[in-house]
Formats: sequence, structure tokens, C-alpha cells
Amino acid sequence: MPRFLALTLAAVALLGVAACGDDDDGATSTPSDAPSLTGSPSPTPFPNVCLPNPDPATADFQVLDQPAPSSEVTSPVTVSGQVNYFEATYQIAIYAENGTALVEVFGMAQQPDIGIIGPFTHDVAFAVTAPTPACLWVFESSARDGSPVHVGQVPLVLLP
Repeated sequence: MPRFLALTLAAVALLGVAACGDDDDGATSTPSDAPSLTGSPSPTPFPNVCLPNPDPATADFQVLDQPAPSSEVTSPVTVSGQVNYFEATYQIAIYAENGTALVEVFGMAQQPDIGIIGPFTHDVAFAVTAPTPACLWVFESSARDGSPVHVGQVPLVLLP
């Protein structure tokens, strides 16, 4: 499964790069492209750390509370928020700047009822030897084909 996910992410990244082309029409991304977050996000020191999001989460499916974007975090990093995913199961992955999965974990939210957003908290351990730009994903796997859906991304700096 991790290999399939990595291959899927690589294919999505290549499609995103191909779709961008060289034309710069001055468009900028909007906050609606990102998951809902609390706090005051600051500009990421590594602006290209997150690969193109294959299926951005909406507030109906996901609200991420922590970590805040561009945070410098040590292991284990606490990831928390709320999700409305099938059978309350979610996945968390931390990807290196080149798209390599550093960590992949699964969890289950405290979903009060089917179709209702429910809270989750998960401590995710990682190991790095130097400050490392990374992108944290919270998502669910599509029941249809296993692809990541309802993806929330948070750029981070992992500290040893």
C-alpha cells in the first residue's frame, strides 16, 4: 500500500507540473485551496515543500487545528483536528520535499455519528538528523481506488 500511495502521489505531482505549463497569468492561490486551520499561519520558509493537492479537503470533511503551517516541530508531532471520513478512519503522512514518505500512520476519529465531523488527535513520530522541510497530509483513502481524498496539507520544518 505505501508503494502504491507513493506512485500515486508521484503521478499526481507530474500531472500538476504538466498542467501548470510556463504561462504565468498572475493568478495566486486562495485560502480555499487549503484546509481550515486555526491560528495565524505565517509564510512557509520552504514555499514549494507541499506537492500539488490531489483533492483538497473542505470544512465539511476536515478541520486541522495543529500543527500550524510553517511550524518547526520535534518528534513526536501532535496532529489534531476533526474529520468526517468513512468509518471515521484517517491517514497521516509526512512527506519530504521530494515527495518521499517519511512516515505513514492510520487512526480513528471519535465520530459521534455517521456523517458528523468528529475530533482526532494523533502523535506522529519521525526521525531526522537536520532541519528538514516537509509536508504533513491528513486524508482518507478512496474506497473506489485507494487514492488520497479530502487531503489537508500543512508545510512544516522537522527538527532533530
